[in-house]
Amino acid sequence: MTIPLPILDLKHSGAEHVFRAFIGWWPDAQTRAWLAEQALHAHAIYGGRMMLPDHFHLTLAFLDGSRVSDLQTLATQMAQWTVPQIKLDLTIRDVFEKPRVVWAGPDESQTQALAALQQWHDEIWAKLTALGWTQPPRRFRPHVSLLRHARIAADQSHCHALPTQAFVGDGAGLIVSVPAELRSQYHLAALMKPERTGT
Repeated sequence: MTIPLPILDLKHSGAEHVFRAFIGWWPDAQTRAWLAEQALHAHAIYGGRMMLPDHFHLTLAFLDGSRVSDLQTLATQMAQWTVPQIKLDLTIRDVFEKPRVVWAGPDESQTQALAALQQWHDEIWAKLTALGWTQPPRRFRPHVSLLRHARIAADQSHCHALPTQAFVGDGAGLIVSVPAELRSQYHLAALMKPERTGT
């Protein structure tokens, strides 16, 4: 299992320092190459800013601004969490209008995959809640962002079928967003254990 990001050792940051963080599931290199191709196609339609190829991921839990001390506790526990085996296909491109995001994801017919992802999401949030995080009220919609700051026309259907691509997971972990001059850089702070059998 590999997530192609630089490693961040949280012990080297001040305990009270706050980072934006999330838990993400990373696709393998072949899936990322397909996503990069879809991002190019989408960019020709919507403009905006394409995600970096190594940043393509499916967010399982967004932690917003979190203290390093809390992230350290989470990172220690997360090393014992395991990734379930989930068969998932990326089949549609759609948008989130208000945040101006264009994304790829599974269509609603993939009931088994969506149920497995929802269960994984719920399990993660049960553990996060026990550690003191508060789950946001928004609905979980599994997706991989292709573009940010896109030009999205309001009140139109943007759902578009894509050539089917299996989402082959290559690792899930705790990701910390570190501010940089041009754009934030994702860093890996903890990695879950390899996939467990079953869904």
